[in-house]
Amino acid sequence: MIALGAMSGTSTDGVDVAAVQIDAKTQEMRFLGVRSTEFPPDLKQTLLSLQEIPPRFPLGADPIAILLEARKGLTEVYASTVGDLLSFLGLESTDVQVLGAHGQTLRHRPDLGYTYQMLDGALLATRTGIDVVNDFRSKDIALGGQGAPLVPAFHQAWLNGKGVYDQTAVLNLGGFSNLTVLNGQGQPLAGGDCGPANCLMDLWAQRAFGLSMDSDGEIAAMGSPDDTLLERFWTHPFFHQPWPKSTGRDDFNVQWFDQCLADSDNLSSEDVMATLLALAVRAVKSCLPVLVEQVYVCGGGAKNSTLINQLRCECSPADILPIENLGLPAQAVEAAAFSWLAAQYLLGVAGNSPSVTGAGRPAILGALHRAL
Repeated sequence: MIALGAMSGTSTDGVDVAAVQIDAKTQEMRFLGVRSTEFPPDLKQTLLSLQEIPPRFPLGADPIAILLEARKGLTEVYASTVGDLLSFLGLESTDVQVLGAHGQTLRHRPDLGYTYQMLDGALLATRTGIDVVNDFRSKDIALGGQGAPLVPAFHQAWLNGKGVYDQTAVLNLGGFSNLTVLNGQGQPLAGGDCGPANCLMDLWAQRAFGLSMDSDGEIAAMGSPDDTLLERFWTHPFFHQPWPKSTGRDDFNVQWFDQCLADSDNLSSEDVMATLLALAVRAVKSCLPVLVEQVYVCGGGAKNSTLINQLRCECSPADILPIENLGLPAQAVEAAAFSWLAAQYLLGVAGNSPSVTGAGRPAILGALHRAL
């Protein structure tokens, strides 16, 4: 079957849609292609506002209407990107069996028993003419799990298909970082979220430099990490919890960030950026098992050479390698994962990894919206 996966992550920069061919019997996979679309500036700002606690709306505005309009706008970007990918691959919607769509995370509080990824699955199915599976995280949460990360099971399936079974990790550097650790054939997966990666650096790039991001870590490379500020960041309780754990902007919000920055006026903006990059590296290193020999990196942060070089220094002797070595573009991995998860739904196969999320049992994930 041909399955598509669509993902917009916590960096809130846009949508990635990937196509994967999956053998229903053997689960062998072949990557077909990916297309990405940046969010229009107004939609991006609304999505970021909706993720703030409390959200920032104009006085007298209707917050529910704002949310619903943003959901429609987000879904339309998903649909147009699906159309771009189909055109690129020369496919029709009837050639595709399913579209797995993650949606935009607005709240993630497994400790309170809920998570919310905004998307209009019915509208997406109607616009694309493809059956849509979305709302992947809720079932795992209902079973007492974290609901995240869900990509480790896909990482395992993809790496096993390449003959890789143990002493290997996959590191996703999105808005937040997460790790998948393969412990050998027949052994349970390990993994979980590590902490902030791009999200705080993007916030600081916008606030201090008027930029959407620190491209290639150039700003961080001009500064020096400040130990006092780094330790202040590190007092966040999330860093000191064992797996299973997951996080998001609920935990690492603007208010927390500003409190940490108090009394740091003596630092240059470049030093703050360098400290945020050091925090991202430290979060990964604190979760990486010592027996791991190779780490395949994916996500937007894989393009940040300053970040990758620091990871190579701090995580030695483990080799830091590009996920492209295993036949997947770095930006396509999470989208490809949701194509695989949607295929598992159609096949009636569990998609979560209880050893990673802490759920009470394996479960089929998602909710189906028929195109017809």
